[in-house]
Amino acid sequence: MPEDGSRLCNVAALADEGRQVDLAVPLARLARIAPLLLSTEGMAQGAVVLGHEQGCTVADVTAQATVSLQCQRCLQPMSLPLAGSSRVALVESEALAAEVPPEFETALAPDGRLRLADLIEEELLLALPPAPRHPAGQCPADAAVEKTVESAEPTQRPFASLGDLLKSQRPKS
Repeated sequence: MPEDGSRLCNVAALADEGRQVDLAVPLARLARIAPLLLSTEGMAQGAVVLGHEQGCTVADVTAQATVSLQCQRCLQPMSLPLAGSSRVALVESEALAAEVPPEFETALAPDGRLRLADLIEEELLLALPPAPRHPAGQCPADAAVEKTVESAEPTQRPFASLGDLLKSQRPKS
């Protein structure tokens, strides 16, 4: 059964065991994402696989959720699936973060303890688009634009033939 990831875990001990922790976190509990959503109903799913690599405690994080956002094109509600994964080195201090190999992201785990839900939340934040929009062709604003274009009168260009008129009036030399 998945955990909610809300309790502090000793990540080094979990990494020593090579544990995989499956998580199901209520969206309402993700404090950095919840204010961006229209509704906090639903769950974020994810898994954290802990181990050691290159002298670091490493977490392979995968996360997915379907969130309710406001389309920035039409300002209507929309449902958007989010998913992401990354490899994260868990360090106890910022000084140790400088020693992490560049292929890893870093996350602070003071005293070797961390809430695993924080890793899931971070992954979903990275997957969240800066300006969410309906997929092309599915936005109600697209239909409104098409209707406006279809009902528009032909464009009048009063100076379109001015060039021809000026050419005909020039004396030929």
